[in-house]
Amino acid sequence: MGITLTSMRLQAPDADGIAILWIDCPGKKVNTLSLSLLPQFESVFADLQKNSAIKGLIIASGKDTGFIAGADLDDLGQVKTAQDGEKISKQGQDAMNKLAALKIPTVAAIHGEALGGGLELALACKARVCSEHKKTKLALPEVMLGLLPGAGGTVRLPKLIGLAAALDMMLTGKNIRASKALKMGLVDKAVPQGQLMETAIGLCRDLVHGKAEPKKKPGLKEQLQHLLLEENPLGKKVVLSQAKKQVLKQTKGMYPAPLRILEVVDKGTFEAEARGFGDLLNTAESAGLRHLFAAITHLKKDDGPGTEGLKARPYPRVGMLGAGLMGAGIATVLADNNVEVRLKDREFAAINKALDYARKVYGKAKKRKVYGQSGLDERMARISGGTDWAGFGRADVLIEAVFEDLALKQKLLAEFEALSQVDGIFASNTSALPITEIAEKAKHPERVIGMHFFSPVEKMPLVEVIVTDKTSPEVTKTTVDIARKMGKNVIVVKDCAGFYTTRALVPYMAEAIFLALDGYQLADIDQAATKVGFPVGPITLTDEVGIDVGVKVLKSMKHYYGDRMQLPPDVSSALLEEGRLGRKNNKGFYLYKDGKSAQGKHGEKLIDESVYKHLPSGKGSRSPDWREMADRLILGLVNEAALCLQEGVLRDAYAGDLGAVMGIGFPPFEGGPFRYVDRHGARQVVARMREFEGKFGKRFKPCQLLIDLAERNGKFYP
Repeated sequence: MGITLTSMRLQAPDADGIAILWIDCPGKKVNTLSLSLLPQFESVFADLQKNSAIKGLIIASGKDTGFIAGADLDDLGQVKTAQDGEKISKQGQDAMNKLAALKIPTVAAIHGEALGGGLELALACKARVCSEHKKTKLALPEVMLGLLPGAGGTVRLPKLIGLAAALDMMLTGKNIRASKALKMGLVDKAVPQGQLMETAIGLCRDLVHGKAEPKKKPGLKEQLQHLLLEENPLGKKVVLSQAKKQVLKQTKGMYPAPLRILEVVDKGTFEAEARGFGDLLNTAESAGLRHLFAAITHLKKDDGPGTEGLKARPYPRVGMLGAGLMGAGIATVLADNNVEVRLKDREFAAINKALDYARKVYGKAKKRKVYGQSGLDERMARISGGTDWAGFGRADVLIEAVFEDLALKQKLLAEFEALSQVDGIFASNTSALPITEIAEKAKHPERVIGMHFFSPVEKMPLVEVIVTDKTSPEVTKTTVDIARKMGKNVIVVKDCAGFYTTRALVPYMAEAIFLALDGYQLADIDQAATKVGFPVGPITLTDEVGIDVGVKVLKSMKHYYGDRMQLPPDVSSALLEEGRLGRKNNKGFYLYKDGKSAQGKHGEKLIDESVYKHLPSGKGSRSPDWREMADRLILGLVNEAALCLQEGVLRDAYAGDLGAVMGIGFPPFEGGPFRYVDRHGARQVVARMREFEGKFGKRFKPCQLLIDLAERNGKFYP
């Protein structure tokens, strides 16, 4: 017998007096802590106090998907004032404080994700047990939403695991896996999933009878570190000061949440936490980051046009054409996610290099104790390769990542179609060539699709899936499923030259050249971009991608879009004649040595001054106008994004925002180009573009979609 509540069920105590509180939010794939749960907590606490037969309590999830995945963001989206945000925090704190104040032992039994408020609930228990399953992750990721833990986490976590480790968790939002959680004292036990409840009940029973094993004492080194750095005000000040320096270096002060976390942790009170939570909840930065989270959630449900009700085809075997950096990265991530991959390249040396790449990536994971040597060996065994088509006839999907050469891609597609015994899907990883042209001579164009990855594949979180008018919905569904199995966020776009991400990026990169031609210093152009939140500037990005690659993309865009996409005069031919390819050959806009940037006295990257001879104005002749420079870089990108939505290349604004942030580095706190328009106002954006159109030319002519939005003072997200 038990007491049944909407999302909570209190299971009656066993013979030892151990009761279990099951949390299972109805109608949801994962449990979240919403405001509607607070009265249910109150009912549970009342029942616990009344029932003297209950000697101990286990808190567990009724869902296989995980423990609790944080707060309900819908609640936070309704908040209009800092005071209301502070009130929400205090309500969460009150519930957790009541849990912590229970006079009976409480144990959190954690399987799957315990994130944000879910981990804060576990921290309010007397002890924690977690499963060793790979899905089990513990984290306080609020900083990634522009927030701080608001239900007691900033107070409880440092006391449990120490100040330095707690700051590392809160300032990065990183996931902590079971083995590390046990080592750092975040959990008391980590066991196989099948033993989770038994172990949690056993620990709770021992706590009831005073037989619980004492926690392992830290070593002498750890004790001294704790004493010197955390137990005295001066040591604490040193830890916080070093953390602040690191935060400012990484964020350039543009994100208020990390700095507020440091301030709140320094004060160490629930009051400071609640006030900080309320203030941050009402910042534009948090709104932008929470918008991105909403975009991720929204796009998980979009599998592409015509895919409703369809199932993805099975794909136990995937072929990989091209074993270069991109092909090696794709194969590495596929094998990491239990997919067999066979590589094909012209030379065995390339195959061996790709295998070395995979081994290096897996070796880093092994070092972090994500898995052991057997896990590394198992993944490597899923990758094979050769210089011929042997084995590719049974490939359910073939991903092609060869040079940006239309004739070569068409030739490989024809060869694959001729040998495929299973109606295999051909997915081209191209950054600019239209998929329709690649499939132009195909016998089965319905099985041809684009799959645009970003480098390095194991780190970049986005895949752009490109469908033609002939692509089969089943093929689209399967390709999206593969990308998600690889752990990627997916946007599905309509085919055109450059698709969405490359098209939106080109005006940004081209404007950097216009700025250089206008006489601005190259380092200042990069700084103008990073000052407003781009992770790197366009000059650095050109060196990273490769000047030759950038030139090829610009030429491709000029071929397909002609005068509509106004591009700068060609200064690249002279650069390429000099053998200036970028960082990959230690000769680009910046100075390099052995692939690493040369640095000045203050740690700044150094421009190769000899490059200015190719620019009419020579070495930068203009002082920086930071606001105008940044606006010029951003507004061309925003306009091209809006054109993609206007033309139906994008299925909705969410895809455009997520694609721009995750694919091309649009400032995350802005939430993407469409939210940028909403935040700054369509009328103001269009007025600024009209101003630039008069000064700099037709490349700033606003598209009709933006003009219409400005005229009615509308928004992309009403």
